[in-house]
Amino acid sequence: MRLRLSLPGYLLLLGDLIAFVLFVYYGKIIHNYPVTVMGIIETLAPFLVGWIVAILLFKSYGQRTYESAGRQLLSVLITWTVAAPIGLLIRSWWTGVPITLIFAGVTYFITLAFLLGWRVPFAIGYAIYKRNRLLSTS
Repeated sequence: MRLRLSLPGYLLLLGDLIAFVLFVYYGKIIHNYPVTVMGIIETLAPFLVGWIVAILLFKSYGQRTYESAGRQLLSVLITWTVAAPIGLLIRSWWTGVPITLIFAGVTYFITLAFLLGWRVPFAIGYAIYKRNRLLSTS
């Protein structure tokens, strides 16, 4: 399965990765855990695996996804809704720590907030860019 990305797709991927890293960083700070590169990678890895499965399943960075602001935001919601449980299950298996409902809920909603926190401005900015580009070529 090949994933082809254009510049907006790469920007979305990069922004989402930054959102995930910031979520993990924030979680470590809040819980008074040491913040190290390896610690961030270990915490992030199960969720990135879930994210990769979901983005391949839904083609979350394809051109059709970001052409519309609504479709872009719906895509991140659907992708994260599938990726989060996969990441939680992998994390539980990897660490041997069972999943609790509160942890699952906090992980889901706070990460979604980080993702949407940058995706909403991107969607608006990209819509304005497309509109201006369309007007300048008319």
